[in-house]
Formats: sequence, structure tokens, C-alpha cells
Amino acid sequence: MGIVVERPRLRGFLEKPGRRLLYGRRKTGKTFYARHVLRGYTYFIVRPGGSFYDPEADEEIDVGAFIRLCRALDRVVVDEFHRAPGRLFDALQAGSCPENLVFITSTLHYFRRFTEAPEAPLKGLFASRQVELLSPLELLAHPWERLPGDSREALALLTLYQEPTQVDRASLVDIILSGREFARSLVGEVLEEEDRAYTSRYDAILEAVAAGRERASEIAAYLHSRGLLEQAETGRITKYLQDMTRMGLLQRLPVWGKRRRHVYRHASPLTDIVYYLDARYGFYDLPLPPRFIEKAAWTRLPILVERFAERLLAELHGLIPVRVLEPEELDIALAEYRRLRIVGEVKLTGKTLTRQELAKIEAKLARYEDTEKILVVPSASQVAAETSLKVLDLEQMIKIAKTVHTAS
Repeated sequence: MGIVVERPRLRGFLEKPGRRLLYGRRKTGKTFYARHVLRGYTYFIVRPGGSFYDPEADEEIDVGAFIRLCRALDRVVVDEFHRAPGRLFDALQAGSCPENLVFITSTLHYFRRFTEAPEAPLKGLFASRQVELLSPLELLAHPWERLPGDSREALALLTLYQEPTQVDRASLVDIILSGREFARSLVGEVLEEEDRAYTSRYDAILEAVAAGRERASEIAAYLHSRGLLEQAETGRITKYLQDMTRMGLLQRLPVWGKRRRHVYRHASPLTDIVYYLDARYGFYDLPLPPRFIEKAAWTRLPILVERFAERLLAELHGLIPVRVLEPEELDIALAEYRRLRIVGEVKLTGKTLTRQELAKIEAKLARYEDTEKILVVPSASQVAAETSLKVLDLEQMIKIAKTVHTAS
């Protein structure tokens, strides 16, 4: 089955008896991991026309035959259940399907009509769990056999390994070249599953965000400059941004200290770096040499590693990421309700930080009283001078992750 990164919380959910439902964006490893954990289950996938395909027997049956078969089975997985005819949901309510039943869907909000609407056919019948990208905790706890010895390069690879399809690739260039086709096809697949038409505006929004246009007004201006909006008005793209956030393509973060103000960023580090390279260098149109790709990628990777560290700390402490833009922009800011709890800076450098550089970071973070102040670096050996900051490096991240996984 290839490399399996263990996901203790997801495993615990899947191993519980009863009816369980997994949902989330495509290519997050839902089916892969469910089949890894649920070895004794009979697996079916619902095809777009509503038929049920059994990959083990290489057979396709209609919904009536599936319901009859269900009565004889005690453990069943149904993938892409949202494509199934309504008769399946009637049979569920009538008790014709086994109790040990797992439903999987590659939609992030479309499936809610089955579980949350007033007359939802599955309401109250399933425990549900969202499956996101691989988390930093899961990746850091994995016993990798071929991570680079250089902690800076290792951090970069782990950041891109959050996209489950990339965990078996050994180089940055390999990931980005494979990601070139993956990113655009993923957007098309997600929009198709969510019943949205794929238009050039979705593509351009992803490019705009990767190019540094975080605010809705900046994104609208970018689309207007491309001839995709008649006027650079945020109201003309609000629906697109809402759709893409619900689908798991974008994340929406509150701006600290600014009511009703938000910024947007890619949910996936892989789509971010691919669209960034396309926006700056025409990645989809020009045959860029591998050395150039790697060099260009390192101009974007520091931001992606910042988000990796932010996600790790948010998960460890149960905090919410926010964007602090004034008086200076912070790499990491995590809040609890209306209070900042953690602020931090990330230095993805292979050099030793000087006393002057450390003093500058300390002064920048000192403005935020009653917060934990963290400096993230590839290796603690790069911080040679005394500092009041809590230093977090790759080695410490791995130790923390393994401790958390052991406790899970």
C-alpha cells in the first residue's frame, strides 16, 4: 500500500463500532487509510451513475442488489456514498443495512444535505469525522527512512508531505513537478464533486492568493487586471471565495484587531507553491529546468514552513491561527477567544543567527505581553547566543510529536 503515515485519532474513530462517516476534500487519504485500518470490511465505491462497484470481485451492481447483499454482510464501507440513489438512504432508515457501516465522501459541504438539513435522510444515524491533510504531528511522528540529513531540507519536505499523495517522493523537484498536474486536476475534481462549474475565475483566484493577494479587494483587482471581472468589486467574487473555502481549497483567517476583516490563503502547501510558480514564472506554460524550479521554490518555502509550524502549535495547544499585520507582520499568531496566546517567528535558514538578529526578533515579539514567544529554526545549533525566546527546532518537534502519538 506504499508509505502509511499513522493517524491515531482517525484510527481510533474508525475502529469504533457503529455507523461512521468520513468526509473531506479529495486526495486527503480517506479511502486509503480506511482500507488500511478496516481490513475485514467489504468495500464498495458508488460510481457517478449510482451503481455500486466491488473492486475485489470486479463486479458492478445496482442499488437493489446492493441492499440485498448488505443484509448478509456485517461490515461494509461505501465510498462516495453521496452518489447513491435515494433508495439506499430509505433502506438505512428501515434498518436494512449493517450497524458496522462506514460511509466516505469527497465533498466538504455538499454531503451536509444528507446529515444536517431538517429532513436529512442520515440525520442522527452516523458519527462523522472530517479528514484533512496529514497533520504536522502525524508527519513528525512517522519513522522516516530517507529524510534529508539537512534539517532545513527535511522541514521543507515534511511541509509538502502534508499532501498525502506526495509522501513517497524524495526530492523537492519531484514533488513540484508531480504537483503541476495534480494541483489543477485536483481543483477540477473538487469542483465537479461539489457540483460547481469549473471556470477560469476559480483558477485565477488560486493564482492570485499564491501571488500574495490575501484580501478580497486585492483578489478582485487581480482578476480585473486579467480581464476576468468587469469591475474590481469584492462583491463579484464573494461567492467564489465562499465556495472555495467550503470546498477546502482556501482557508479564511481573521485579521487580529480588525473586525470583519479576513485574509485568504491556500489550504494545501502543494497547490500554493505550484500556483506561486505559475504566477511568477509561467510554470504551466514554460519548460522550467529542475535547478531553476528548486531555486524558485525556496523563495516560497519559508512561508509554507511558517504555516507548518503554526499548524503544529495550533494542534498542540488547541488555539486558532490569526493574522497579525500591524504594527509588523508576524509569522505565527495563535489566539484563544480574544487573547493572543502564542506569537512566533520562523527562520528557515542554514546560517547561525547573530545576536543582533535575535535582539530584533525579541523586540518585535516583546510588544505582545502575556504570550508565549517562540522562535522556530531548522536546528537549535543555529541559535548560538542567549535568548529569551523559546527555541523550537526540527529535532524537538519530532520528540514532541512522538510523545503525543504515544499518548494517543
